This record gives sequence, structure tokens and C-alpha cells, in this order.
Amino acid sequence: MNGKPAAQAAQWMRAHWFRLAIAAFTLAATLVEWSVIPPIYPLNFLFSGLSVIAIVLSPFIPRISGWVIIITVVARLFVLDLSGPNPLWAAYLALAIIGYDSAIPVAVGALLTVTLAECVPVALNTFNALSATWIGMVNYIGMFTLATMGGMSFRWRKQRDEIREQALALERKQWQLDTLQRNTRLASRIHDSASGGLSYIALTAQRELRRIGDGEAHNAERQDWQFVNDQALSVLDEIHHVIDLLEQPQSSDPSQLHDSENFKAQKSLANPVMKRAESPVPESSSSSSATSRQWNTLQSAMREANAKLTHLGFTGTIETRGNLPDDCADEALTEAANLLGEITANITRHMSTNAGEYCCVITFSKSAIEIMETNPIAIPDNTAQNDDGNSAGALKPHGSGLAMHRRMIRSLGGELNTTAEDGDWILYARIPAHPGSPEPERRAS
Repeated sequence: MNGKPAAQAAQWMRAHWFRLAIAAFTLAATLVEWSVIPPIYPLNFLFSGLSVIAIVLSPFIPRISGWVIIITVVARLFVLDLSGPNPLWAAYLALAIIGYDSAIPVAVGALLTVTLAECVPVALNTFNALSATWIGMVNYIGMFTLATMGGMSFRWRKQRDEIREQALALERKQWQLDTLQRNTRLASRIHDSASGGLSYIALTAQRELRRIGDGEAHNAERQDWQFVNDQALSVLDEIHHVIDLLEQPQSSDPSQLHDSENFKAQKSLANPVMKRAESPVPESSSSSSATSRQWNTLQSAMREANAKLTHLGFTGTIETRGNLPDDCADEALTEAANLLGEITANITRHMSTNAGEYCCVITFSKSAIEIMETNPIAIPDNTAQNDDGNSAGALKPHGSGLAMHRRMIRSLGGELNTTAEDGDWILYARIPAHPGSPEPERRAS
């Protein structure tokens, strides 16, 4: 029970060692003078005692102690008694403390208070305990100013260190955010391409297993397809594990990562290379070559989705409406193509071939790419097998594909919503054509 308070006290002493040191020095000097020249009159004894108490408390309540010391210094000027410790030690300490813990106007006000308290008696040719000559007054003013500036300089150094620490903390947070965004894009791309492809392989193997007869003549072929199915499902589980690891917070040192040559290579993974395919460019043919390539990628993703779903026995349509804007951002088209791949994979996982038709419409406008997809919701059956389709429960869904796309689309300024109504699954996504621009009024979905 006593260990925690002791540790906190030790930590506080390490953080405020300088205050303790100067307070101890001032207290020692004051007590030595007290022992040599003790105060005689009661008022002088009272003011000297208050000054000593304020010196002792200065590390703990610095501002209050500093002003108490200044009050006692000013009050002793009106006591015509030279006995007692010299108040200058306490005055220097008070000005240094106030200069460190207070704003500049307050520190200047404390300095002027002590200075005027010394100048007025000298100007009036009144003998006082601090100084009796103008030469001594100039020296004292210089020492008062030096003490105040010393405290202020330590405060400025502390503020500089705090600003530097805050900048480093912001840099670390920004690096963690950039790393998380990169990992999210990478995890989404792995999920969309590798996970979707392996799901397609596993579903194809399962369909072939159902088509093969039970005779001995087909035993070897059945084993081959079973091996393909098992390997695809096993690798799919490992890929899901890798995706989970990529979405975990990073704790590496950003300075080491940025300094390494591998950082550029890892950063390039955030913009995955997608397969290019020859396809006609929409009416806005004046777009840049980069945008044209991304448009080709989207067209290729649509053809690939149609081919996969048709091969597995699903029926439905994927169509486009409107014209692609000339200045549509590449990342918007890339995300639209990746989301289409995720939609295709989800249809193969969650929909039966005899459940009905799917419908996907991609609408282009000047401000956004909108994707609307609907399909019937199939009741999962892990044991039922269709002659020309797949088993809806044969593949275990990872459950984070759409969540990753939702985060990426939101980071671009868009939205992704899903709902189930009257036995149909409905997905609506709006991807801004110009990420970062003010979002126009949303279309009701």
C-alpha cells in the first residue's frame, strides 16, 4: 500500500529537483543569516518567519509562496530595523518562481513591484534594509531583472520541450493513421482478389465433386477435386488470418520505417496493381491515361464478375449508367472495382443459384460513383447440395470484407450502407469522384 505513494513522491521529486535545489539553497542562506543576525522587533520577526515559511513551501505552491515573499520584502521596508536575515535571497527566489510559473505581464508586474519598493525609499532618502545608495540600487535592480529573466528562460525552455513532444506525438499518431490506412487498403485488396479467387476455386471444386459419380472409376478424380477444395479452404483461412493481423495496430518505430528502403515498397502496396484489359473508354475520352487505365480496370472487373457468376450458375445483370467524368480520381475508380469484386464474392458465398437473380447497377455522375446491388437472401444449408449450384454454407465468411470497404469509402468522403428488406439483400455505395471535395446532397437510397 505504501509503495505507490512513495513511487509518486520520488517521481515528483525527479520532475521538480531544480525547484527543490534553489529553495534549499535560499533557505540555507536565510537561516545562516538568521543565526548570525536574528530579528529583534516583533514585526521584523513576523515578516522574516513568513518569508522562511514561504521559501519552504515554494516547491509545492510556487505562485502563492512567491507573492507572499514579495509582500514580506515590501513590508520590511517600513520596519526601521536592520536585524534579521537579508530579504534579498527570498526576493530573488520569488522573482525566479513567478517568472517561471506566471505569464510575462505577471512576471513584469512582480519585478516592478520589488523594484519600486526599493526605489521609492532611496528616492525619498529614507534609510532601509535593502540599500542606502543609488549604486547599490542599480546592482539590486540588475539582480532582480536577472532572477526574473532566469525564471522566464526556464519556462520558455519547458514550453519548447512540450511543443517538441507534442509534435512528436502528433507525428507518431499520423504515422499510425497512415499505416492503418495502408494496411486497410492492402487487407481489402488481399480479401477482394486472393480471397475471392480462392472462394471461386473452392466452389468450382465443390460443384465438380457433386457432378462426379460415385463409381470406382471416378474415385481418383474425386480425390483430386477434394484435394483442390481442401487446399483452397485451408489457404483461405490463412489469408483471413493475415488480414486480421494487418488490421491490428502497429507499434513499430516510424523513424526506422521511413528511413528504410523497404518503406517505399510497402507504401506502393497501398495502391495495388490490378490487371489491365482492353475495353472501350466512355464518352469522356479526353480523360488522362491513368484514369483510362482505372476505367479499363473497372470494366475488366465487371466482365470478370459476370464470368465467375455465370460459370457457377448464378443469373443476374451488372450494368452501368451515365458517363464517367473526365477528372474522376483514380482511387475512386479503384475502390469501385474492388467493391465490385467483394460484391461478387459475397454473392457466391451467401446466395444459392436457384434463389433468384442478382442485379447490380453502377451509376456515374459528375460528383460520385454510385453502386446499387440487390439479390435474394438464401437460407443457409450446410448439407444441401444442388445439381447445378453450390452449397451456400460450404464457405465460412470472414465477415470483414464490407467493413474494410466501408472504412475506405468513408475515408474518401463517401458512404456504404447495407440492409435486408422483404427477403432481399440491398447494398448502396456512394464513392465521391473527387475525394476531399465538399460533399453534395446525398441521393436517397
